[in-house]
Amino acid sequence: MNTADITAEVFVESMLRHVPFDGWSEAAMQVTAEELGMSASDVDVLFPSGVNGVIETGLKDIDNRMVDIFMARFDAEIATMPVHVKVRELLLARFELLQPHKEAVRKLLAFMAQPRQAKLGTSLVYKTLDRVWRAAGDRSTDYNFYTKRATLGAVYGATLLAFLDDDTPDMQKTRAFLDRRLKDVANVPKVTKPIRTAASVLGKMMKNMASMRSGRRGV
Repeated sequence: MNTADITAEVFVESMLRHVPFDGWSEAAMQVTAEELGMSASDVDVLFPSGVNGVIETGLKDIDNRMVDIFMARFDAEIATMPVHVKVRELLLARFELLQPHKEAVRKLLAFMAQPRQAKLGTSLVYKTLDRVWRAAGDRSTDYNFYTKRATLGAVYGATLLAFLDDDTPDMQKTRAFLDRRLKDVANVPKVTKPIRTAASVLGKMMKNMASMRSGRRGV
């Protein structure tokens, strides 16, 4: 492949083979670059912010593909689907995309648990939650804008942990867990300080998920 034709998304896809061993690191980037015949300057052009840029590209691509799968799968039904069903199907599409890369996800949780990555982690999780709600048809700009994303953040974070431990065919445990959590959403107390609470939930999510993973099996 001509290095000029290698996109950021292609690089990330190739790097995923090395992340389980080298983590989300400069070492993994270097090995991937060598595999693809790219120079250090080639990689710098694609990812001026280094590893953080790789992660941003990868998660944005997953967000895009999640919506594409949902739209293709339910094209004729979307107009009449209840919002909570849309949210469910969008998250399940996301987990399907992550299914072949569970170890890379575990490594990502560990990476995002570092204090210096708090801002990036908050931003990326927020973008995913916002993409889910908007694909589900949410156009709110008021108080509900924040409460919906904070509430979905709690659901997504808990379900991600269940997903990483799910060894059933077709993600049966993940589906069941997600359904239970979505039913519980109606019982979540109202957020009295929406902006601060949303930021708190999103900012702590990656750290909490990583620490829980470490306690269960290590990362």
